[in-house]
Amino acid sequence: MGAIRTIGIALSFLAVCMTFYCLGSTHWATSVSNNNGIQTTVEKSMGLWKYCEKPTNGNAQCQKLSQFGIAQLAQYGFIGFRVLVIIGLIAALAGFVSGVASSDAVNLASTKKQKGQAAGGAAGCFSIAGVMILAATSWAANNIIKRWKNMQMQQGSISINAGTQWTLGAAIYTGWCAAGIFIGVALIMFIGCCSDSNDGDEDEEEQYHPGYQTSEYSVPSQKKPDYV
Repeated sequence: MGAIRTIGIALSFLAVCMTFYCLGSTHWATSVSNNNGIQTTVEKSMGLWKYCEKPTNGNAQCQKLSQFGIAQLAQYGFIGFRVLVIIGLIAALAGFVSGVASSDAVNLASTKKQKGQAAGGAAGCFSIAGVMILAATSWAANNIIKRWKNMQMQQGSISINAGTQWTLGAAIYTGWCAAGIFIGVALIMFIGCCSDSNDGDEDEEEQYHPGYQTSEYSVPSQKKPDYV
């Protein structure tokens, strides 16, 4: 179980890095290069914080989404995506710390019972992280496919049916992978928590009955003889 838990911790670290990528990536949505038979010369991409345009033979130019105003960002879901990803990242970091504490490589938790409790906390945190990241990316994917079909980022405003077709970007797929890893690691930690709890109960029973079989009441032949 210790080796499996170590693998789970390593996978959770990978998922945390993927979550950081999702949070800062500008590729939640990307423009379709061939729009109704017309080949576009500018690649457009959009993340939670920035909107970028990159000409075929040029450098990307990005602008912050904050210029569009909180009301518009909330209307198109950006505020919700950010909140869900940030909550998921905080839960993932807490789960990673608890997972490390539950391993045998460190002495943050000295007993098996404490390590089991740490593993249980990690399982809960990773479950929350997985659900939050999955919710954010799935919600964004639904908006991109159904609602943002032709969304245009104009100067200071966002408009629909303005000619730019959008498709799912790399951050969406990365988020789905991270969510799956978090949920899988949560199951590993939960199994480890139950295992350590059972071991702790057995150790407790042995601790409270250490010498019963060797006492003078359990072995009559060892009882001291009476002398007159």
